[in-house]
Amino acid sequence: MIFIFWVVLAVLAALIHLGRTRGEERAPGEVAGIFLRYWLGIAVGIAGLVGAGFHIFDGEQIAKEICFTRGDGGFQFENAMGDVAIGVVGVLSMFIRNPKFWLAVVIVTTIQYWGDAYGHVYQMIVNDNHCEDNTGLVLWADIWTPLVAIVLYVLMRRGQRSITT
Repeated sequence: MIFIFWVVLAVLAALIHLGRTRGEERAPGEVAGIFLRYWLGIAVGIAGLVGAGFHIFDGEQIAKEICFTRGDGGFQFENAMGDVAIGVVGVLSMFIRNPKFWLAVVIVTTIQYWGDAYGHVYQMIVNDNHCEDNTGLVLWADIWTPLVAIVLYVLMRRGQRSITT
């Protein structure tokens, strides 16, 4: 459920931004860029930092929730460091408005989250792990978060190219 919260917050922030700047001329792709900025900053950045907090401060419980209890949940700290890294660069995307930087954030997020999704599916198939926090909304968040970022990035860049040609 928390994934839906971050999605709604990112979309609302972008809509508020657009509403506050209504009437301004926008280049093609600029609206996608505004949505991408808030997507990376909130749905990737802040959500990643909050997720890292859960992994760091409650790793053993998180391990139980994903039904991965072979051990004490110590792997959670290592997973959290990836979340921290992605969270920090995601939040920085709010302030560093450089398409090349944003592309790097999209690439790293995609590798990490799709890798996580692979791990969830692997656990489901090999270990019959159908815990909600393994194959439920967490799995779909790992798939959709980077996909939305990729689509927004492509729309933003296509719009930028159309004004220069």
